[in-house]
Amino acid sequence: GDYPDFWMGDNTRPDSAGYQFTPCDAELFGDQVLYWVFNDKGNTHSQTGGAAIGLEIQAQAFAFETNDEINNMTFYHYKIINKSSFKLDSTYFGVWADSDLGSASDDYVGCDVGLGLGYCYNGDLVDDNPPSGQIPYGVNPPAIGIDFFEGPYADLNGIDDAPSTVPASYVGYGDGKVDNERIGMSKFVYYNNGGGFTDDPTAAVDYYNYLRGIWRDGTPMTYGGTGHLTGVACDYMFPGASDPTGFGTNGSAQAPWSEETTGNIPSDRRFLQSAGPFTLKAGAVNTITTGVVWARATQGGNLASVTLMKGADAKAQDLFNN
Repeated sequence: GDYPDFWMGDNTRPDSAGYQFTPCDAELFGDQVLYWVFNDKGNTHSQTGGAAIGLEIQAQAFAFETNDEINNMTFYHYKIINKSSFKLDSTYFGVWADSDLGSASDDYVGCDVGLGLGYCYNGDLVDDNPPSGQIPYGVNPPAIGIDFFEGPYADLNGIDDAPSTVPASYVGYGDGKVDNERIGMSKFVYYNNGGGFTDDPTAAVDYYNYLRGIWRDGTPMTYGGTGHLTGVACDYMFPGASDPTGFGTNGSAQAPWSEETTGNIPSDRRFLQSAGPFTLKAGAVNTITTGVVWARATQGGNLASVTLMKGADAKAQDLFNN
């Protein structure tokens, strides 16, 4: 069978149409795995209107059968290849989520800078009043998060970068090895399902700007309130108390900021977390691995599930690192 890896294609033999096969090999992960390949040149970009870049992505979704929290997680490994003839600079890899946690109408979002985790949770104690076709969780609703377990490799600089300059989610910093550093979650953005400067992107430049933490009107995300023209420029929206050193605000520590402290009305949230910037030369390969973590507390309400989910995420990160 395929396990533990596979090889598809034979670059010495053309197919019936005369095309050379491209070898495709991968180590397979987990107890169950799905593998697929996609690119951005196969059709019109009807969602963004943007031009094709020329990226191939070899993807794996995998999971483990366990008797602990890992059993409720799924993992995703992406091998990204620049098959264009030009260099991509200021590159970001992003993970986008429209979580719709039970009922989509009453969600909050947030992030944990140290864990490199973006997450969605219920905005009140009971998940109810769902739109048509959605099934609510009721009392003690769960929380769900996405973690960069292994972000993209940073650009080579010939040194072992110091761990004190980045959060713990940045891997390979200060480990005595040169140029093995991986960028963790460097931006976390939320927006609503609707119209306006802080809502759904509509053009290619909007998508790229969201990856960089820039609103649709060209202004940077700012700390506090809605994140739009509210204070100092920031990299992370709703980090709570997870950024005590002010890494996301250029070293200037700020008071904790969350949807609760702002007094937001729960709604249909989307969120995006990205890692960058870095350079992807023509022919270059970079990889990321992300995980989706889910947890539900049996008592204590919506925030108890967030705490439980963060604990499960930290356990998964330790397992991944080992």
